[in-house]
Amino acid sequence: MPELSVVLITRNQAWNVPRLVESVLRETGRLASGEIVLVDSASQDGTAITAARYPIRVLRLRADQQLSAAAGRYVGFRQTTGDLVLFLDGDMELCPGWLDKAMAILRQQPEIAAVTGAVIDRPLDTPRDEVCVVKQADGGVRLHEVRHGGGAALYRRAVLDEVGPFNPHFYSDEEPELCVRIRRRGYRIVETDYPAVCHYTEPHEALSTLFARWRRRLYLGPGQILRYHLGSGVFWAYLSERGFGCLPALALAAGAVCLLLSLLTQVWVWFGLWGLALLAVIALTLYRKRSVHRALYTLTRRALMTAGMLRGFFLKPLPADAYPAHFDEINSQET
Repeated sequence: MPELSVVLITRNQAWNVPRLVESVLRETGRLASGEIVLVDSASQDGTAITAARYPIRVLRLRADQQLSAAAGRYVGFRQTTGDLVLFLDGDMELCPGWLDKAMAILRQQPEIAAVTGAVIDRPLDTPRDEVCVVKQADGGVRLHEVRHGGGAALYRRAVLDEVGPFNPHFYSDEEPELCVRIRRRGYRIVETDYPAVCHYTEPHEALSTLFARWRRRLYLGPGQILRYHLGSGVFWAYLSERGFGCLPALALAAGAVCLLLSLLTQVWVWFGLWGLALLAVIALTLYRKRSVHRALYTLTRRALMTAGMLRGFFLKPLPADAYPAHFDEINSQET
């Protein structure tokens, strides 16, 4: 059994696959044993073929099943055997030195189930040959407790076997959901101040980014998770941490009640008061953000999160082992 398995997940990311894979090969080259598996979600841009040129295993999920980051992580986990499992997204680059530090932490502290690290966000158009510089403050690596590991994290396989892996049916938020289950078993999740990855991404406050996430169904995950864990302790733990869409949903429900009450009584003060409260929220957001664009971004994001959460809640909950996991293995002869 190898000491380390690396699971890379991609979808239409041929633009970054060489940078990602080469960074992983560089950082794992010193290990006595390890394996690297890239799971691609039916990309149309040659991602899998590009990845197969490297000495790694490449699996391409078929398009006849639900595809998501969680599905890629689930299939990659099931196809590997390492004692430790590193998950990375396709738009990332592994920072020099972090993996060695994270593995040492897990070796020395058995109560820690997962280690993540700081993330350096960089523009999508950053040239491939531009080095991602990592600066480490004096005093060594410092750890602090976090609730979840995000898209780049190193896990103990034994803990994932104990609590269950990522659920491949969730369109998003699979990392927080998994980490809620991990922490409820008494394990710790920590983050290093030393950067784990460079993340090549679109501007965070662009409205186009929000609508792209909507088209990819990334706002459905929280609702799916709440429905899946309805009636369990995980439900309340997850809701307290990730129920961002609940307050706007409650506000909309209050508006519907006020409208119905006004229609029945022909006393429009109820709906009017709700409308004034809504205007007050908008005004407060404008005041706090000090920018019309940032306020519009915040309000749009909340609306999309709420709508997505409600849609996700009504999707049928499915266990992880019901996922079909159909894939083809791509080898270098196909490139």
